[in-house]
Amino acid sequence: MKSRKKTRINTGKNIATFVMAFCSVLSISLYGQKDTKNDPTHARHSKNFDRVMHADYGKHLWIFPKNKDTLGSGGKLQIFMDHESHPHASASFAKYELGVGGALPEHKHDRTEEIAYFLSGEGIVITYVNGKRTETIVKNGYVWYTPPGEYHSFINTGNEPLQLVFAVIPNEKTGLLSFFEKIGANPGQDARTFSPEEFAQIANEHDLVLKPTKKIE
Repeated sequence: MKSRKKTRINTGKNIATFVMAFCSVLSISLYGQKDTKNDPTHARHSKNFDRVMHADYGKHLWIFPKNKDTLGSGGKLQIFMDHESHPHASASFAKYELGVGGALPEHKHDRTEEIAYFLSGEGIVITYVNGKRTETIVKNGYVWYTPPGEYHSFINTGNEPLQLVFAVIPNEKTGLLSFFEKIGANPGQDARTFSPEEFAQIANEHDLVLKPTKKIE
């Protein structure tokens, strides 16, 4: 009984940490923006969207799957909120599952903030603070904040999918989730292929800047 009670307490602390961190980042991001509280146009347009979403809600995409039938080390994306479903929301919200051995290329966003909460699995988060590269081990309950302009990435180092939920601020038509929609594929369909030039162009159009690789002389 004691161990169960302790687990419930720890879980509550983890959720509380995520909520507090998310609210803090969101309040900073919205500082100075137009107050829509007393805007009748905003209120009228905000009526037609879902407030509560079930577990299978939204768009489901595979990102760089091994093939149309196997995810492999690719990613599984579930979009709960974006510019289409919630056009007046200040943030987008999604769930991401990175396959075993998977990794995202190091990149940054010039105008986008991200805040993530890890649900399960183990991995390494790569961050750059004042140009210094740092690797941090993450697992269930960890929160990860990325401000605009900082290169970052993460790797699944565990034996199971690395799952997280994350918010993207601002909620833009050409934002991060739209980038995933451009390069992703519906489950069970062949993955899309892009030349390096095509991929770079799509990334550039959606505020995603890939970190330049060092040339080997």
